[in-house]
Amino acid sequence: MTCLIRVIYPNHAAKQTGAAMIGMRYVALAFAALALAAVPVAAAAQGEAVHRFTVSGKAFTVPVPQGYCLPSGGTVALAAKVASLDTMNLTHANLDRCGTFGEDYVHIKSPRRPQPVPMPRAQFLALLARELQTANGQKLVDDAIENAGRDVAKGTNNEVQLDNAVPRFVGQDDNCVYMALVSDVVGALGAIKIRGVICMTVVGGEFMNVNAYAIEGRGTTEAQLKARVRAIALSIAAAGA
Repeated sequence: MTCLIRVIYPNHAAKQTGAAMIGMRYVALAFAALALAAVPVAAAAQGEAVHRFTVSGKAFTVPVPQGYCLPSGGTVALAAKVASLDTMNLTHANLDRCGTFGEDYVHIKSPRRPQPVPMPRAQFLALLARELQTANGQKLVDDAIENAGRDVAKGTNNEVQLDNAVPRFVGQDDNCVYMALVSDVVGALGAIKIRGVICMTVVGGEFMNVNAYAIEGRGTTEAQLKARVRAIALSIAAAGA
């Protein structure tokens, strides 16, 4: 992403806007990946204890959280289909609560065209958080969500649509900038409501999202999702570190 490099110039308003636009596009498309959540498939099996992936040729590891599973059997192809809806990000990990798919799950993502973030993580996150709280930042979020809805409809031949998506900034800490969203996913079997929280972070100089989702009304709260993405983001490490 050539625009991502712009965040190293925080004194330029246009480049701040560019940073927010990139971040919000990632956020929106991460939420777009929930679009096939209502499709029932066979339960996943317990996978490896540590999952390995690469970003920009760099190797990273993340422990598979207790009670969560990687795709296996019938879920592999469906997970790949969900990931393909996100035209801006690669999905490095698809972790579902074992025995389910698309009900309570976590994605780890990075831009398809990544560039390292050549500034301290704290500075990058502070810049992104500030922009998200401006009127311009909110407009970028709204526009990105609208575009994501079109991507989902196109990618599913209009069989699945996102509706009533309400994203909002929900804070920053030393590891993440957080966005939350509630959205209806409308398909042939009707509509379900999905709640999600996204942690935007930097690990080893690489921009990543950790995104947790759950079907609304089944007991998983926004606070629990926020704690979950933070814990997983903190557990991502450069291989060999």
